[in-house]
Amino acid sequence: MDKNSYSEFMENLYKFPLWIKQAIYINLSTDLKKYLSQDFISAQQDELFHVYQPKLSELGEQELENKDSCWDDNIYTFLNCCKNNMNLVEIALAGSFSMEEMAKAFTFCMDQKYFTEDIPVLVSALAGFIAGKYRTGEYFIRAGKMSIDDLEKVLARQQELQSKGKHVFIAELMVQMGIIKEKDMRSVMLIKEEAGKKFVLTDENIPKVISEEQDLDILAENQKLKEECEILKVKLSRILTFIKENKV
Repeated sequence: MDKNSYSEFMENLYKFPLWIKQAIYINLSTDLKKYLSQDFISAQQDELFHVYQPKLSELGEQELENKDSCWDDNIYTFLNCCKNNMNLVEIALAGSFSMEEMAKAFTFCMDQKYFTEDIPVLVSALAGFIAGKYRTGEYFIRAGKMSIDDLEKVLARQQELQSKGKHVFIAELMVQMGIIKEKDMRSVMLIKEEAGKKFVLTDENIPKVISEEQDLDILAENQKLKEECEILKVKLSRILTFIKENKV
């Protein structure tokens, strides 16, 4: 699977008739709303980690070219994909990586200053959370959903409950105390859980679309066959009439 297969997959979806695309959109929208908060559904491309396209800094370009640090080959493969303007979904599919593996490579390269400095906050926050670099509270702080004071209140409440013999997870308390919405919490937890899965896109998965030119050819061929059929009917009728009149 390479970038071209992914691009072909998307291009063929774009070619679908509007009534098909609308039906797909409605069904996917309904499905996504079951699991994701509105923030994730309405997010722009540069706000979502999975579809973000990293840009190499001068330092990243130098490391890719010289390999001075002798990192794992996967890091250089990742950097090379970034240099070729691939987004994280394309890189994951091209290398059969999970999104969790992408997040670890991304955060590593980010720490090494291999990317330009303009990485969106939401992208870096989710990458760190998926990679296990940030805990739940730190993710929501970095994403601008809660403050350090909010987290301290949650930790104090957790300690209070533990002193009474009750164990409650931080994430659960955030929701119970009304600091984080339940659907926001479920969204990031589900994304992190599924980030460990690998997705394989093969040529068999790519939808086939009959182009407009092919449609016209088929219509023309069908019309030609209909006309030939009518001519044959007329000829057969004349033959039958001749046989009947002449008692052949």
